[in-house]
Amino acid sequence: MMLHKVFWSVLTLVIISIVNAVIAFLFKQSFLDVAFPVGLLIAIIIKFFTSSGGFISDSIRLNLQSQTGLKVEREEKKFEPNVAFYTAVFYTIISLIASIIVYKDYFL
Repeated sequence: MMLHKVFWSVLTLVIISIVNAVIAFLFKQSFLDVAFPVGLLIAIIIKFFTSSGGFISDSIRLNLQSQTGLKVEREEKKFEPNVAFYTAVFYTIISLIASIIVYKDYFL
């Protein structure tokens, strides 16, 4: 089980790093300049696609009810964070700390 978590953590870090490098290259920015927004965006995307009972679930449920006439029970909003989400949040926090350290003169 531990190896499974390590695998998904490493895979998540690799994917975030690749996305970060591609965006930095496309916008001609440094890797660190886009690290925080990319990490935050990926954490939000992971949360959106791994949670249940949100807006999209309600929309599908209402569409199904209108087409069939059958009442479908409402799904509770639920989010159970997984290893990929925790890794993305960790990446975001580390990138924020690194940005503050590197650009401390701009913050003061």
